[in-house]
Amino acid sequence: MRDRFRIEKQAGHMADAYLLVGASRARLRETVLACSAELLDAHQDIHLHADFTLFDWEEMGLKSGLKVEHIAYRKEGVPCLESSLRYRPASGKYRAVVLLDADRMTADAHGALLKTTEEPPDNTVLFFTATELFALSPALRSRCRIWRVPRLDPVDLERQAAAAGIEGDSWQHLLRACGSGEAVLELSKDDRNFLLESWTRVEPWLAGEGNLESWCYLPEASNLAEQRRLGLLLLAAIRAWILAPRLEAPDELFLFQGRWCRRLDDALARLAGQVTPALIFQDLAQIP
Repeated sequence: MRDRFRIEKQAGHMADAYLLVGASRARLRETVLACSAELLDAHQDIHLHADFTLFDWEEMGLKSGLKVEHIAYRKEGVPCLESSLRYRPASGKYRAVVLLDADRMTADAHGALLKTTEEPPDNTVLFFTATELFALSPALRSRCRIWRVPRLDPVDLERQAAAAGIEGDSWQHLLRACGSGEAVLELSKDDRNFLLESWTRVEPWLAGEGNLESWCYLPEASNLAEQRRLGLLLLAAIRAWILAPRLEAPDELFLFQGRWCRRLDDALARLAGQVTPALIFQDLAQIP
């Protein structure tokens, strides 16, 4: 990707904004930092360059993605994209601004970003990353040059998984839960164990041998934010497991999948917002 960007820079065909999409957040970050270094001719740590700005919600201590105050100026002391674009590059011709996980931004932040990307300053290149392209509006996508970061070779992924102690059925269950091997390998060991334990509760229910209460319980956690995170992880995995191919009659399968995917989509949306996790799981547990 860095070589591709170098060619575009040398040819004078750079875009104002790039959207890098892929399965691995770690690889997306690595790639976008490499492109920023190429833009700025940085030969040392890109984070130390005067014309580089990074918005990483995790490093900023946020519970989820960027909020509107990180895009448009709202109050003193909060780093925001609008403020970072106020001045010309300090040490060279170009400026690079990176926003990680654009697909995790709040709706207000997304709206503010549309205004910012409409007319970015000269000699500024915006880099966004996302693992879910559908979570971004067509308007934002249309203003970006979209690059897809290729997945790793399945053999390499299985080798890395085996080195991490993930093999056989465990690897397959986690693959279905997360959608990609890269995403599985980026999970912590505790999160992987949490999903595998959850699968033992979900599997009988999917086979029609268990009841809803076997999996529909609020995950234990040290605080509300961690409980919300684990709840999102669990419900997203269950949705993926529901969609995995099985041997039921097609009509019966499609009805089951459609009904529960709608319920889980609604629960995930509420859980990502401000609704208390306990209320969401209580509502799910009461579904007939």
